[in-house]
Amino acid sequence: MSETLRTILSAWDGKDTGELEDLFEGERSNPVFLQALIGLCEIVDCQRGATWLLKHHFDLKGAPLPEDLTRQHLGSLSTITHWEAKLHVLQYFERLQLALVPQKELERFVKSGTRSDNKFVRAWAYYDLAVLALAYPELTSQVRNILTAARDIETAGSVRVRIRKALEKLGE
Repeated sequence: MSETLRTILSAWDGKDTGELEDLFEGERSNPVFLQALIGLCEIVDCQRGATWLLKHHFDLKGAPLPEDLTRQHLGSLSTITHWEAKLHVLQYFERLQLALVPQKELERFVKSGTRSDNKFVRAWAYYDLAVLALAYPELTSQVRNILTAARDIETAGSVRVRIRKALEKLGE
C-alpha cells in the first residue's frame, strides 16, 4: 500500500482533490492507512498530499491518531518543508494530542510559522500559539504578548482574523 500511496501523493498537483478524496474513501477503513500517511509526511514530495489527507480525516471528524502515530507525526514536524503541508498541519494541530511530545518542538514549529511569507501559514500559526498556551499554561503570558504585538503590526486581513480568534480562545 505504501508504494502505491507514495506514487499517488508524489504525483498530486496540489489542486485537484478529487483523486485524493476517492483514495481516502477507498482506504479510510484500512487499519494501516493513517500509519502510512504519517510516514509519508516525512517524504518531501509526498508531504502536501499526506497532510491534506490527514486534514481531510480530521475535517470529517475522524478519530484522534493513536499515541504512537501522534508521537511520530509531531516528532517529525521539522521535516515538513512545503508551505501547503505546514498549513495543513497547522489547520489540524489542535486535534492532536500535543502533550505527547516536548513542548519546545511544538513551539519551534508554530513560531516558525508566524514568520512565514505565506499569510495563511502565519494566520494559522498565530492561532496555534493560543492552542499551545491552552495545552501549556506557562506559555499564556508570552503568547498573549506575541498575539497582541502581532495584532498591531499585521496588515493581512486573514491573519488579523485568526489573531483575534486566538486571543478570544485565550479569553480576551
